[in-house]
Amino acid sequence: MRILVLSDSHGHIERMSHTAKQVNPDAIIHLGDRISDARKLHILVPSATVYMVKGNCDLDATGEKDKILLLDGKKIYMTHGHLYNVKMGLTTFIYRAKETGADIALYGHTHRAMMKRVDGIWIMNPGQMERHDKNLKATYGIISILDGKIDMELKNLDADV
Repeated sequence: MRILVLSDSHGHIERMSHTAKQVNPDAIIHLGDRISDARKLHILVPSATVYMVKGNCDLDATGEKDKILLLDGKKIYMTHGHLYNVKMGLTTFIYRAKETGADIALYGHTHRAMMKRVDGIWIMNPGQMERHDKNLKATYGIISILDGKIDMELKNLDADV
């Protein structure tokens, strides 16, 4: 299974759609800040199942603030991150991921791409789809699950991160 992970799209649907068509994922996870973008992406890329959560900029939108998925035998915890103060550190977020029994924990909000393994859990922030913070790259994540093995990578829209 190939999963495209996006966050903080802030209205840049064309970039998301172009990236999704290049990656050709089985599923797309959108971690908020314009959940409406994720809903539009679902129409533009009907071949992939789209999962989404609300971010701090989705005040009036309907949707969940966090979600647990079971994809290809792996439990994925997803949230935007603002509820867990991820800009101040990941301790609360990681604690919540452990509570859920997640194999993979995904968050956004900081616009900073990051991935690492903590206490047996793969942690990823795919970054931002557009360079809102000009000091950071526009990035996205890819998760591959094959025969129970998880591989993750971060990509720049132009080159590898």
